Amino acid sequence: MSGAVKMCLLLNYYYGRLMGVINFEIDVRTGRARLTKAATLYAGVVNVLFFSLFPLLMRDRIWHVFWSQMNAFHEYVFITVMMLRVSCVFVTLLSRWWQLTQIVELLAQFRQLMREQPRVVLMWRRGVISKFLAGLLTETCHMLLALYGLRGSLTLGMTVSVFAMFVLIALLNIIISQYYFALLNLHSHYALCNEELRSILRETLDLESDQRQGVADLRSCELADRIDSLARLQSELQTLIGRMTSIFGIQILCMGAIVYISLIAGLYYTFLAVKYRIVGPIFRWSNLLFFVGVASYLADLHISYAMTYYLQDQYATMRHLATQYSNFANNVDIRLMRAFESFQLQLVRDPQKLSAMGLYNMDRNIVISMASTMITHSLILIQYDIKNF
Repeated sequence: MSGAVKMCLLLNYYYGRLMGVINFEIDVRTGRARLTKAATLYAGVVNVLFFSLFPLLMRDRIWHVFWSQMNAFHEYVFITVMMLRVSCVFVTLLSRWWQLTQIVELLAQFRQLMREQPRVVLMWRRGVISKFLAGLLTETCHMLLALYGLRGSLTLGMTVSVFAMFVLIALLNIIISQYYFALLNLHSHYALCNEELRSILRETLDLESDQRQGVADLRSCELADRIDSLARLQSELQTLIGRMTSIFGIQILCMGAIVYISLIAGLYYTFLAVKYRIVGPIFRWSNLLFFVGVASYLADLHISYAMTYYLQDQYATMRHLATQYSNFANNVDIRLMRAFESFQLQLVRDPQKLSAMGLYNMDRNIVISMASTMITHSLILIQYDIKNF
């Protein structure tokens, strides 16, 4: 593992421990997760402390400092979105306490797979670093913008309110990043499986021209064993995906709801910013910081959710490669052909699904559908604002 990747993972782990999202310990030398009283007690205290701060955010009405033109409807939309975000984060953290043992067991399975396939670590570099930088830039921009907006009227109460907003953003990023790292791990394993499958296909094609019957039989048996091993690994990965979607089902649903309502509100408040000319010249450093924050937030969302599509693309590639055995010559050993047939049937019988509590599958179609409804709901808010204000 490269130094940069290890540093990003360690910082993410310790940040999660500090914010109370990770309520267990991980041995940084071995990667083994374990339950300890100290980690459990600390996470519980931090969770209670953080959620006790959110009523202060509503009481101080800090949004009026950033937006003096806010009327009753704008405030209603803002409070509704904020309450939904807080509720979803609260439910997500509760589910992590409820399924704490299952999460630790799941991490043990990931660790075992990584020990069996150490090459997978080399494929994490780009994904880990890009996710870390996008999340760090997003949180930094949000904090700087909040402090800049309150620069002339910063009090102790407002400082606590800003800290509560930062905590909410941080908790969301940590939870999403942990699920992202799990998907990145699975994606890397599938990529290695496809690399192995391509190698088997090439060697099988070379075997067709080998006229030495005894050598061909031995190589066919070896290739059939490799296919069987690949099928067992793919079955383990499918089982792991099923357990992961079951454990993180509530979290996936809540995080999807948060992103959905946040983007609707973001489009609406962008319209309001243009309408009331809140956004001034683009070259003012505060506006540049705002645009950088928006761009980094969208990039972070893309990095996080696109990994589900990349994982599904790897699975689709595997299914396509598995069908290539039908092009083999008739002199290919029957055992090797049956190994390919069994592997293809396994892929068809147990298709890959990344489900959110069984309500929908995370794929490109659902993202397109959500984007369409987000725009529709944003336009409804905009039309209501134009008509009544």
